[in-house]
Amino acid sequence: MFRRLKIKLILINVVVVVIISAFFMTGIYALMMRSMHRESDQLMQLIASDAGSNPGTYTARPKWQKLNYFYVKVNNSGDILETTQNIPVPREQLQTLIKEALSQSEQRGFIRQRQHGEHYRFLKAPLKNGQGLTIVFLNSESEERVIGHLLAAFAITGLGGIAVALLGSLFMANRALIPIKKSWEQQKNFIADASHELRTPLAVIQTNLDIVKSNPNEKVATQTVWLENIEAETKLMTKMVTDMLLLARADSHQLPVHMESFKLNEAAEEVLTPFEPVAVRRGLRLNKKFGQQIDFDGDQTRIKQLIGILIDNAIKYTPAGGEVSLEIHDHPYNIEIIVTDTGEGIEKEHLDKIFERFYRVDKARSRESGGTGLGLSIAEWIVKEHHGTIKVSSSPGAGTTFVVNLPKRK
Repeated sequence: MFRRLKIKLILINVVVVVIISAFFMTGIYALMMRSMHRESDQLMQLIASDAGSNPGTYTARPKWQKLNYFYVKVNNSGDILETTQNIPVPREQLQTLIKEALSQSEQRGFIRQRQHGEHYRFLKAPLKNGQGLTIVFLNSESEERVIGHLLAAFAITGLGGIAVALLGSLFMANRALIPIKKSWEQQKNFIADASHELRTPLAVIQTNLDIVKSNPNEKVATQTVWLENIEAETKLMTKMVTDMLLLARADSHQLPVHMESFKLNEAAEEVLTPFEPVAVRRGLRLNKKFGQQIDFDGDQTRIKQLIGILIDNAIKYTPAGGEVSLEIHDHPYNIEIIVTDTGEGIEKEHLDKIFERFYRVDKARSRESGGTGLGLSIAEWIVKEHHGTIKVSSSPGAGTTFVVNLPKRK
């Protein structure tokens, strides 16, 4: 699929370059031809005028000596009255040129002599006495030579341009496909991981249902343990699907953030309140350090969700007797949110991966604690939507610290 897409992108780029190049080359060619014809016409006009004002045998001006031209004066019957000295064509060819020039009604024109392989431009000007014409002929060999060189240059430049365009398009196509391939791989991995993660709770639910169905005569009260297992797995699946839908909408940019000014300290207090009994039940100390009241512009719902995810993670992975702390600091240009725990910590090789979807350091323990493996991915998305950063530092046995920096809106 990607190979076909790359070929299509390359062909589109090359075709566009060829069309643009052809347009400019055609324009240059047309302008140059027009300029050369205009200069030739002006030259022949000057020669005809100068020849008409100098009766008798005409001697060319020095500046015209090297020009491949000649003229003849003919009467109204077409008989030759006067010619340039040293005419470069035989008498028979000259008569043919005169005849073809006189046969054309236009004052100026173009004559192709295929038998001689020569092309001439001509200009007819009336004699001053009105008894004939001065016909100036200009061999277009030099013009054709210039045009030939120009076309050769165009051909070389065009082929070189196509080669460069092909290489450039190949390079750009490869670069353009990098994020597409990355997104595609992420989508494939996401679907594979989601399928795997949903398979386990579904298997647990099916197993417990089979046990309940195998004892049809038992009362509900005696089957509470199996029903509670089903309820717990259903809640876990509901949370997982909710988180998956949130991230899917975030990936497709269908989940906008609603910026507003709110009291960050108060929002953090509201987040901490439900966790206090959980911390007491687990034998943990839940500390907070807020300082003065902070007004922050952001999506209040998402910021509260961010703090909740970090506090929930810290509580889940901190053993009894430990501490979980939340600090909020107000700096001139940013807000700093720090969540610290004295838990088991994370090994260094896992730190770069913990924000990946469905990634768990200890999958068995994460499942026991009700984690979906999506919380930190959601937290990272919230931080990015606020143009901030989130960093983690940890070591085994020394706890974990998450530091979030959110810039203030100007």
